[in-house]
Amino acid sequence: MTIPCPTDLSNDLLEDFRLDAAEQFPRCEQLLIELEHFPTDEQRLHELFRVIHTLKGNLTFVGLNALMPLPQAIEDLLEGLREQRLSFDSLLGDVLLVALDHLRELIREALGGAHAQLNASQLDGLCQALHNLAQSPSSKQTEQRRSLLQQLDPSTQLQLPPAREQPQVQHLFNQYGIGDDADLLFFAELMQAGEYRSHFWAGRGQRLLSLSLMINRQAGSPVAPEQLAAAVCLHDLGMAFLPLELLHKEQSLSREERRHMQAHPRMGFDLLRKMPRWADASEIILQHQEHADGSGYPKALSEAEICPGALILNIVDTFDARTHERAHQTLSKRPLIRAILEINALAGSQFSSKWVEQFNHALQTSPTLAQP
Repeated sequence: MTIPCPTDLSNDLLEDFRLDAAEQFPRCEQLLIELEHFPTDEQRLHELFRVIHTLKGNLTFVGLNALMPLPQAIEDLLEGLREQRLSFDSLLGDVLLVALDHLRELIREALGGAHAQLNASQLDGLCQALHNLAQSPSSKQTEQRRSLLQQLDPSTQLQLPPAREQPQVQHLFNQYGIGDDADLLFFAELMQAGEYRSHFWAGRGQRLLSLSLMINRQAGSPVAPEQLAAAVCLHDLGMAFLPLELLHKEQSLSREERRHMQAHPRMGFDLLRKMPRWADASEIILQHQEHADGSGYPKALSEAEICPGALILNIVDTFDARTHERAHQTLSKRPLIRAILEINALAGSQFSSKWVEQFNHALQTSPTLAQP
């Protein structure tokens, strides 16, 4: 890349610029290495930003405006770190180190030294890639950092994680406008792990998600789909920690056994409420065994006090229990029409009449939702 060397500046000024750069680059590199050990250190991060900003200003002062976009793109990444939109890791540190090395080469060439590796087109591409990385969502950061580092330095050897197919549940989430979400995929994995504990639960989570999300959409999505999905995934997590002999008991439950069973909403609620982002989902979990007429548990709430997500989940959970084998309550799966009639018969008592109507509408619109 041919960069015109400033000709109207004194040799002393150019020498001052060269000496400053000779100090600034090693300091940037040292700070990046220190940040690998102290990734949340605000003082080091602010100092790194100041040094890059000074270097960028010096480029303007000596007329090397053609190089300005590169330190600006680096600043964009550092600003993302300062605003905590991005997190620092060794991959990002390496990306910044290599980008700085390219900038150093470009300055050396401009001051009459050896030619830099990057041409004008490659410099533009690097600046754009750094800018894109600064704006990329957290779920895409690792992949993009790996890719960019490999492009910047092909000799880099990165151990790539094994390729994973998109989970089936993610396809379902996509249908309802729920994008990639690390928390939700983790919740779905917990749900599926719980299903392995009992043969009565196989495939249950996917059925509950499909019907719950459809009913919610049918009603205009009054519940945020991601909150409803999180609640469906974790609403029975407490049940998975009960002894199998209790989960599979066919005889009537004792008072103590029923007390243990009825404690499961509180267990799921306590776990999820530690994550403030999922406050609505935790409330759905806590209330999903409440009944419209106030006869449910754990707080005997009436319909007006129960959140819509819990009213939906109560219907869907009961419908699935009626149409699939369970050790207790139903003892065997019921005919589909019988289960639908039972849900409707309990409208206004166990279930909200409003949401039973939406349940009926969802099954009429998508009959496959009722299939095993």
